[in-house]
Amino acid sequence: MSPTYRILIVDDEQNVLDAYRHVLCRRQELTANTTRLDELESKLFNTDTQAPSLPTFELCLCRQGHEAVNAVRESIDSNSPFAVAFLDVRMPPGPDGVWTAAQIRALDPLINIVIVTAYSDLSPAKINQQVQPPARLLYMQKPFHTHEIQQFALALSAKWQAEKELLATNQHLDELVQERTKELTLAIEALETSNQKYRDTALQLRKAEADLAEKADDLRGTNQALQQMIRKNEEDRKEIEQKVLFAVHEMVEPYMEKLEKSPLTDYQQSFLKIIRTNLNEIVTPFMKDLGHKYFRLSPTELNIANLIRLGTSTKDIVDQLKMSKRTVDFHRDRIREKIGIKNTKANLKAVLQDLGSELGDN
Repeated sequence: MSPTYRILIVDDEQNVLDAYRHVLCRRQELTANTTRLDELESKLFNTDTQAPSLPTFELCLCRQGHEAVNAVRESIDSNSPFAVAFLDVRMPPGPDGVWTAAQIRALDPLINIVIVTAYSDLSPAKINQQVQPPARLLYMQKPFHTHEIQQFALALSAKWQAEKELLATNQHLDELVQERTKELTLAIEALETSNQKYRDTALQLRKAEADLAEKADDLRGTNQALQQMIRKNEEDRKEIEQKVLFAVHEMVEPYMEKLEKSPLTDYQQSFLKIIRTNLNEIVTPFMKDLGHKYFRLSPTELNIANLIRLGTSTKDIVDQLKMSKRTVDFHRDRIREKIGIKNTKANLKAVLQDLGSELGDN
């Protein structure tokens, strides 16, 4: 089903409102007729003609600024916000379109606003100062063309939908990071509690050894029991570490990589870098052995690392894996970072060869 977007039209002239309705709703009627013809053709000639699903528009027409502001307020309260608002500048006897735009922006930060005017005495720069941000504000001069209105409505509605989805994704990621961070904190606390129990047990043992030095047989039995406790404690500790690293690798790392590949703004990229840095600081205390270093490598990174260890040149890796040189260089940098030699002069091939068969086991 095609999506439906709500569009707010504000102009004091009824004929202009009728023109908007004709431009935006007539296209929907033509699309509906075309769809019915395609369905009829498919039934008659046994063809599979699937036309692209275009969005439709639900219009709200207002003649004054106060009326438009009330319409936006009601849309927010009913959880049915507008995607785009087309505002005329001069709408006597009420407030002008710039005032209306500022009020609407205060109510709905996501709505895209198009200022429409027949006069050139109003500077877009002044409008931008009153109606922020500039990324959601456009300026169009009358008389406008039918295709301009249609394209503005289509493009800005699609942009509005994409921004909503991105915000929802970011919120979900924040909640997921908070949840996983809480789990990591609990795991670390459990590990510290276990270590404290071990230290307490060791202290009690030393006291027992001092008191029972003359009883060698009893001491050997106590030592055996202690060794079993130490082994069990170590097994528990390693199991907790593995669970923590697995949770990060499987439940956090994939979403981090997807976000890094998505078209984020510099502002969002900075937060993503902070999240990755903090996450690395959390799991770094657990990464004490070779297997842990490779635990965080993706399948593609493991494949490239193996080829580098075997002496394969970058050109041959590009040919074998059907990747660009830029992509291979990117993965090489990620491998250096994950095994802890990113900011050193260490030779990646030599380091991987020294690590030996551990790479293939992970």
